Amino acid sequence: EEHLNMEGFHSGAPNLCRVCVDAWAGGEATGRLYHCYSKQPEPIGRTSDVLDSIDRLCDRLNYPARTQQPRHFGPARPKPQTAQKKVEPQMTRDELAEQKGKMATFVVHVMYRQHSTWQGSVTWAETGEKANFRSALELIKLMDSAVDATLEDESPPQDETNLAQPTNPVREETDYET
Repeated sequence: EEHLNMEGFHSGAPNLCRVCVDAWAGGEATGRLYHCYSKQPEPIGRTSDVLDSIDRLCDRLNYPARTQQPRHFGPARPKPQTAQKKVEPQMTRDELAEQKGKMATFVVHVMYRQHSTWQGSVTWAETGEKANFRSALELIKLMDSAVDATLEDESPPQDETNLAQPTNPVREETDYET
């Protein structure tokens, strides 16, 4: 049952997110991101949207707090205000647990924002596999590997004749003159 995919997380973690991957093309995920502070999903048009959405949520909640402010090129930007009004949940944990991606679903818990990146845990909801990540890049690579595994499971087996064909054939001829 899907509810067990929300278990194992700190019950008071205010920033749990559910990343629902609906499509995967060219190494980019598209889908939806849910958290309990909105009934509406945040659209994911590319993989970096996952990072932006979770980072905005953590900033809004000030949880976990940043240990460093992000650096930017160009003129100095105003520092975000840390004293914000209290954010109230709009969705229960059970409603959050009901959200599923067409290809894959991940429960992400950012526990720390240290060294200008994140540390936390991610669970691949369909299999229950859980892994800790030491950076935002590692989180994306973990989710990428799960989607790749899903794609491999869904692809039809190749017959022996296809195995002999190179997947990226090199052209023997060239269009340019020597």
